[in-house]
Amino acid sequence: MYSHFIQFVVPRIGQGLIAVVLYLNFLTLPFVQPLMGTPWAFFGLPLLLLAALGWLARDPLGAGLAAVAQLCGIYAAGDVLMLAAFLLGGPVYHLCGLVWQGGLLAWEVTALLLLWGWRKAVRLRTTRYALTTQKPLPGGRLRVVQISDLHPGRGAMDRRRIPELYERVAQLEPDMLVLTGDIFDEFTVREDFDAFCALFGRWQTPGGKWFVVGNHDLFHYWHQPSYTRADLEEKFATAGVEILEDRAAFVTLTGRGHTPVRVVGRKDWLDTGGKRMAPAELQPGGSDGVFTLWLDHEPRELRDDAAAGADLIFSGHTHGGQIWPAGLVANLFRYNEVNYGCKRVTEACTAVVSGGTGTWGYKLRTAGRTEIVCVDITGKM
Repeated sequence: MYSHFIQFVVPRIGQGLIAVVLYLNFLTLPFVQPLMGTPWAFFGLPLLLLAALGWLARDPLGAGLAAVAQLCGIYAAGDVLMLAAFLLGGPVYHLCGLVWQGGLLAWEVTALLLLWGWRKAVRLRTTRYALTTQKPLPGGRLRVVQISDLHPGRGAMDRRRIPELYERVAQLEPDMLVLTGDIFDEFTVREDFDAFCALFGRWQTPGGKWFVVGNHDLFHYWHQPSYTRADLEEKFATAGVEILEDRAAFVTLTGRGHTPVRVVGRKDWLDTGGKRMAPAELQPGGSDGVFTLWLDHEPRELRDDAAAGADLIFSGHTHGGQIWPAGLVANLFRYNEVNYGCKRVTEACTAVVSGGTGTWGYKLRTAGRTEIVCVDITGKM
């Protein structure tokens, strides 16, 4: 799991850096500049404003910090542009100064960005991909619907949206439903937990419903959860959801002949510290004539999965970045092999990484999309 340093110290360091950037910029605000002749007011008013924002951002994992971080990012970008304009001099600097409004533009853009981010977070989309395979499929086709990273409670998804989610998935008529982790987390209240487990039982899929554990489902960080592993296992068994942890299962679809599909589910990488079964151990015979789905919460070891025989890999975890520039930073440091979308791993294997059917922590998204993923695969009869 994440270390104490990453969970708590890094956010606090970030808050400190944000405070420095904001305070220096607040000194240039149009209503602060006239106070230069009164030092206590000139230096004190920005301090009061910073204190108010600090109270708003007091939760290192809350929406307030995300909003203040966006303001800081816009201020930093504006500072760079104003410095470039200053070096160019003349009318360019004058024009940029008028547009920048002493930093008021940063507040205006942040407000618009938050409204747009809220709308982007709560708007549930259906993302569809079409793939082909040379392997046989039941009836020559297979439709798999993926739900990932619901995080019901504080984010964009809660039990009030269950009717919408139910209808969207039911209309797709999936052959198989895959739940690729972080379906719940430590902020999920018991009412949401029970309601979503009941929802999973309502969907009827001839190829079954399959779940792999994410880093939040059972391995909690910040709060005591409202449910136990035993609760999860019991509720999922009642709902007909099969939990796969480092094991494989074979599926045949009722009414579609005897052509099997293999489903492989991996343990969570963060929980095991990477010390889980290797892909080659999960499918020791390598690629064969059976079309194979691999479910792994985090998009890691994709080429090893492909080498072991995976034809289609489903992952989540990344949220498509959710709050820019998180996805960019993750890509730069290669934390995840794929941040979002449908990517070819090898000639015979494709990976699909969901942006999440919900959002984590708050109803805000400035990167990726909130989505249900539907993949149609065409193969041999």
